[in-house]
Amino acid sequence: MTRPPTTAADEAATRRRRPWTGLTLLGVPLIMALLGPLAAGDDFPLPDVVPSQPPGSGHPLGTDVLGRDALTLVLEGGASVVGSALAALTVGTLLGIPLGLLAAGPRRGLDEAVMRTMDLVLAFPGLLVLMTLAATGRRDWLWLVTVAGVLQVPAVARLVRGAVLAPGTQTVVEALRMQGRGWAYIHLRHLAREVAAPLATDAGGRFSTVLYLLASANFLGLGLPSSSPDWAVLIERNSDALFTQPAAVLVPAGLLTSLCVGGNLLVDHVIARERNRR
Repeated sequence: MTRPPTTAADEAATRRRRPWTGLTLLGVPLIMALLGPLAAGDDFPLPDVVPSQPPGSGHPLGTDVLGRDALTLVLEGGASVVGSALAALTVGTLLGIPLGLLAAGPRRGLDEAVMRTMDLVLAFPGLLVLMTLAATGRRDWLWLVTVAGVLQVPAVARLVRGAVLAPGTQTVVEALRMQGRGWAYIHLRHLAREVAAPLATDAGGRFSTVLYLLASANFLGLGLPSSSPDWAVLIERNSDALFTQPAAVLVPAGLLTSLCVGGNLLVDHVIARERNRR
């Protein structure tokens, strides 16, 4: 049986439905990250609680390998995941934008120096850098977020440089210079508007990249301590009890997956809408 051809109305309906899927997948872990710590109780192990206990009375998701309530840990762990990813994304953006603007300036030598430095940073694997820091004892939250943010700088700088060096943008910049406009007016008023849309779109997809890097580091024990309720840490700590207490692993894993997939769906929808508008 052959499928009927897709009409324009069907495609429009599909585009209208798509954001709700992304919003739902992204909204559930975000709401849990924001409101979860307020609803969570005490996460310390109780003396009469059995470690890796399956879901039951008093423990809807069971307990973890330390005898702590798994639901309480899941409610508390989202704030660490989302906060770390947003902080690293902010670091990469704040450092990448001025470097991209410098590279797009009129000085060719400065462009080469900035871009070759970005190529050098880009050559270092993220997990290898975090492993080196962990080996030297630098494995707290601040180091984790800072390194993850710095590793995003080359991509952000290249994006800003490419947007500023676009032919249409350069034509307007030359016109503004002929009118006597200064550097601050050109870069902070005109060019800022030109790079805002690409940066906003890139930030949605880059959030998943940063989240993947941070979750991988925490899962491998390179980041937060093993007692942290971070979702990636919970997956690593309870992985040995996957078959006896799967909820302690599958629930945080599902929330991490939902966070990444929901963000990617929303970015795809924004790009599709922009393409259709043009």
